[in-house]
Amino acid sequence: MSSNKPPLNRNIRFVLQAGMLSSLALLVAGLVWYALAPSGTDFTLGLSEAINAILSGDPVGLICLGLMLLIATPLLRIIVALGTFLQMREWKFVAVSVAVLLVIATAVLIKG
Repeated sequence: MSSNKPPLNRNIRFVLQAGMLSSLALLVAGLVWYALAPSGTDFTLGLSEAINAILSGDPVGLICLGLMLLIATPLLRIIVALGTFLQMREWKFVAVSVAVLLVIATAVLIKG
C-alpha cells in the first residue's frame, strides 16, 4: 500500500474493504450453516435478536448480522470521513458530514 495516499482515502478504503469482507464472510458462513441446518426463523431480526439467534444455534441470526453489517458499512464510511476531516481541520467537510449524519438520523427516527 502506498503511503502517498491522503489519510481520508486510506481510512475510507479500509472501512469499505473491512465492512464488505466481514459482511461477506458472515453471509457465506450463515448461508452454509443454513444449508446444513435449515431454520424456520423469520429473516427480519434486530441486532439483539440476531445475536440471541446465533447464540441459540440459529443460522438466520448470522445471515441477518451479515446484512446489518453490509448496510452499516456506508454509515461507518461517513463517520470515518467526519473523524478524518476533524483531524485535518477541514471545517466545510466536517459540516457536510454532520449534515449527512443528521439527515440519516432524522430518517431513522421518522421511520423507526
